[in-house]
Amino acid sequence: MKLNSRTFLLIVLVALGLFALVMVLILAEKLLTIWQHLQDAPLWVTVMYAVVILLVALIPLWLFLKLTRPKVKTEASVKVIDEGSLQQAIHKEQKRGVDTQAADAEMLELQNRRAGGRFHISLFGGASTGKSSLIDVLIPAAEVAMDVIKGTTIDAHHHSYKQLVITDLPGFDAVDQAELETLALEESQRAHVVVFLLNADISRSEMILFEKLNQWHKPMVVALNKVDVYSAEQLTKLTAAIEAKIQQQFPVVMINTGGFKSVTVVHPDGSEEHKQQAIPVNIKPLLDAIETVVQDNPEALHRFRDAGILMLAEEKLHQASQKHNQQLAAETIDRHTKRAIVGALASVAPGSDLVIQGTIGTQLVRELCQLYDVQVNQLQVDEVLKSAGGKLRTSTSLVLAVAGNALKAFPGVGTAAGGIMHAVAYGMIFNSLGKAVMTSVSTQGRLDTEQTKQTFEENLLGSSKELAKDLAKMALTISRNKNQ
Repeated sequence: MKLNSRTFLLIVLVALGLFALVMVLILAEKLLTIWQHLQDAPLWVTVMYAVVILLVALIPLWLFLKLTRPKVKTEASVKVIDEGSLQQAIHKEQKRGVDTQAADAEMLELQNRRAGGRFHISLFGGASTGKSSLIDVLIPAAEVAMDVIKGTTIDAHHHSYKQLVITDLPGFDAVDQAELETLALEESQRAHVVVFLLNADISRSEMILFEKLNQWHKPMVVALNKVDVYSAEQLTKLTAAIEAKIQQQFPVVMINTGGFKSVTVVHPDGSEEHKQQAIPVNIKPLLDAIETVVQDNPEALHRFRDAGILMLAEEKLHQASQKHNQQLAAETIDRHTKRAIVGALASVAPGSDLVIQGTIGTQLVRELCQLYDVQVNQLQVDEVLKSAGGKLRTSTSLVLAVAGNALKAFPGVGTAAGGIMHAVAYGMIFNSLGKAVMTSVSTQGRLDTEQTKQTFEENLLGSSKELAKDLAKMALTISRNKNQ
């Protein structure tokens, strides 16, 4: 029999089959022997033996999951544990060039409020719920502007009342809702106690904001204002409904901040007279509730206040850091996109694999990962580039078509159109790749190959005409400078 590759393979397979058969027989014999011994052994020996077998069987599975599970970055780029750590984080970000003014302002505000030693109360509620009226009742000399127009309070105003500093916040449903809501939430986060003012049952939008406030574990008092318009029975049902929605976590008090209402007076002769009648003021239930909260545990209130401001400072520092990183990432992507265009013009119509897997692509991915403090090795970078390159093979014609259409906006391109079209295409490729990598490392804290591939495809095939035109303009400028 002639010994060729097929014969050799047959011999190897037969040998492996025989070896497997022998191993199965040996294993079966051992199992039967062990089973016989276990039949004669006490029950506890059998149970212990079963537990050991189970553990041994699970160890390989545990090792497999541990080794193959992707490492996710769980720590924030700015790790904040306490006030000292936050100060260090702010200093570190300043050295990176991050604008930390917002975070610095919160830290300064914390120092000022500590030095003042007074309790800060924020009045939180929708427009026209009576916040400014309440201030006017407490401090008539404050001269708070009030009007029948909805949402007259356009800024946060601080007013002193004995040992309290009361902040009149803008109604969160007034004009410029998003900005005013942010202002109101931030000031409430800085306060010791929040007074949530209502003039009816708590609405869905108010409930959403109430839950946001409740996430900070901020002490609150819910005050139902303008109760003169309700009957006693209505007030009972209304109070019960509000308490049920807030799960009876905070006291609900009924108040009147005054004002006027129209009444009709019928005289003995039958004539009618329309008058404006003053509404009696009654805010004592609210003051009593605030005093109870403040006196209950003042030290705890100070700690909650400090924690709220520190959380706000950390959040603003994180936002500033993210904005700074996005700006640097955009500059990095633009720089490598321009390099790709220059490389394409220097070598007319190079292969797509060469561009995607080349030095420029590697540098782009590595710089973006370094910017977001994501550790990667060359194998991971190569995997991402290879994955993107594989998708590019099926999209090259479409990318070139988009690049060609972009060049139509620049008449008189002439014989250089072919090379410039490829340069524009490569600019689109690198722009899409850079944005895909940035999305992965900024949202997941790691370089996710599958997400990067998907986002790269979406960016590449969804490239706008304006982007292509901008890249075409850049390519034409580079080409003309090169020829000159």
